Amino acid sequence: MLLSLAVSLIIVVCYYFVLQLLKRNKERMLNQGYLKSTASLFFIVFVVFGLISYVFMIHLVNIEKNSKKAIQKEADEKVLLVKDLATQYDKRANESMQTFEAQFKGKLQAYKNQRTNVLRNELGNPPFNLPEAILNSPSASIDVSASTNAILNAYQVKYNTNHKLLDSLVFKKADSYNQIFQQWDRLSLATNYVALNDFVKSSATLVNEKIKELPVDNDPIKVTISEGNLPLDSPIALAKVYSPDYLLPLIIILIMHAFILIPYFTYRVRKYNSPRLKDAEAEIINRGGTIEI
Repeated sequence: MLLSLAVSLIIVVCYYFVLQLLKRNKERMLNQGYLKSTASLFFIVFVVFGLISYVFMIHLVNIEKNSKKAIQKEADEKVLLVKDLATQYDKRANESMQTFEAQFKGKLQAYKNQRTNVLRNELGNPPFNLPEAILNSPSASIDVSASTNAILNAYQVKYNTNHKLLDSLVFKKADSYNQIFQQWDRLSLATNYVALNDFVKSSATLVNEKIKELPVDNDPIKVTISEGNLPLDSPIALAKVYSPDYLLPLIIILIMHAFILIPYFTYRVRKYNSPRLKDAEAEIINRGGTIEI
């Protein structure tokens, strides 16, 4: 956005200085003839900037008329995909902890009844991580419900932290992207269009990292997104995808330059019928007299 503003400012400044030079030399061009006066070369700047502006205007109109709906649809699909990832994490986390609770209670109860090394190793290692003090306790002193709640609470705290993190970094950021594309923020459109793919990938990576922290059922979610973005940063490449409208941009550019040149057209100067008359007037003015025409 800053680059676009900087380029626009430079173009406006160039237009202003060229316009001042044209106004300053208007009388000479008018009396010498536009084709004979070297000052007429300043109009070339308008032609050059006009051609450049025409190319970019074709591109902008092409985006507005042909690409807008496709871009908004694509952005909407990707935003929904990201939100669905966060929703899937919540669902997976709840199911995982319910399954974990049932498994833990079952194994710990079995360990109380029959203290085998197999059960001891299972309960002492992830995802159960039952402390050695409890594993070494007599069976009568092992409280299954209390031990289950203590271990489960640690996962619940981690889930709550992850839920807030995903809500902030994924869900809310997805809403901000959705707002950009639905409200059609033209200044940041091209940048955010490219960044949206990176956001989907980083969100999928983050969600899968948090899923891996779940006690059970922690296989990653497979995410597939389209890599074929529309070439919004290339007028020529986009023109190959969507056939542009050449007439409307031309009309817009002509109107814009007509308005820019209004100060030049309205700037009043003297027109001499012949060089001799101009010289005669200059001589009499130098003498302090007047000339009647």
